[in-house]
Amino acid sequence: MTETDPHISLALVNGMRSLGGAELWDLDVARGLRDRGHRILVVGQPGSPLLRRAADDGLATAGVPIRCDGAPWTVARLWRLLRAHGTDAVLCNRLKDLKAAGVAARLAGVGIVLKSRESDHPLRRRPHYRWYYGRVASGVIVNSHATLRTTLDSAPWLPPARVHLLHKGIDGARFHTAPESPGRLVVGFAGALDERKGVPLLMAAWPRVAAASRGAPPLLRIAGEGQLRAELAAWRASLPEPATVELAGWVEDMPAFHRSLALLAVPSRYEGFGLAAAEAGACGRPVVATRVSSLPEVVRDGETGLLVPPDDPDALAAAILRLLGDPDLRHRLGAAAAARIRTDFDRAAMLTRLEDLLRPAPRRREAT
Repeated sequence: MTETDPHISLALVNGMRSLGGAELWDLDVARGLRDRGHRILVVGQPGSPLLRRAADDGLATAGVPIRCDGAPWTVARLWRLLRAHGTDAVLCNRLKDLKAAGVAARLAGVGIVLKSRESDHPLRRRPHYRWYYGRVASGVIVNSHATLRTTLDSAPWLPPARVHLLHKGIDGARFHTAPESPGRLVVGFAGALDERKGVPLLMAAWPRVAAASRGAPPLLRIAGEGQLRAELAAWRASLPEPATVELAGWVEDMPAFHRSLALLAVPSRYEGFGLAAAEAGACGRPVVATRVSSLPEVVRDGETGLLVPPDDPDALAAAILRLLGDPDLRHRLGAAAAARIRTDFDRAAMLTRLEDLLRPAPRRREAT
């Protein structure tokens, strides 16, 4: 990449075998940057959903098993791949990806090696973390102020100037508002079915919602897969009215999912960004979320949704019931959420900011 060639040759490396929020964001970024004229190579586990979807989207892909930390044969393979791609910048998802692709990039003379941090969890106090984050990576991308604080607090050796805030961006053309559907009210949940996303809290709160609802009880529509799927199915079967819960599994059309709801519940124990909350807000749906990590950055209490304490099923149920019982409040908060997401979490602005981070420092514009 030269001053006369503004296009970036980016290798996006994500060795996850499963498909989750980070992988969907990687795909969206790859498509968005490709559409802006940049050369994108998606590197992942052979046969992974990420690579299949990237290939279906017409993106260049390469399957490289990244299993052992910094295995020399993997580093050598990635070195050849990055050189053949004419790589200007590398964006790594997992630490394993940085250990392999980051080292390969440095050996290949790539100047920009970024490591993304998707979760508001402290960096471990291990010497090799300091080396990989401080010497191999040229910078770290974090997706929220909460993740930024946690990263810097847990790694005082990491210069703040090398940690860059990049909120997720929502595509308003896909996630747009629509009137609430008439009839039965639907409460949604979207995410991995695990402890981190607060599935046990939702299971504890929902019977309280169903019991306190007047008339026909609302429907709880759960989108996602994960380790608690079997436990959720058994819990649903044990309810007095199992039909009040729908296990939708993996949902491809998330805009349509959000627009089918009256509100979204996000009972997470911790988050990185809270993509589902932002997507629901963009569709004009208020969010009831726990007051943890980045969620207060996405959901403004009493303005675009309601925040409740973590691990408090009574508070979660009460907030859901409040919105279900007050359509005027529900619609007002939803409209405010849509306006704020358009302003503060715009996809085009995110892509522009990422372009800046992928360019050498003299050409970079820091976010204010």
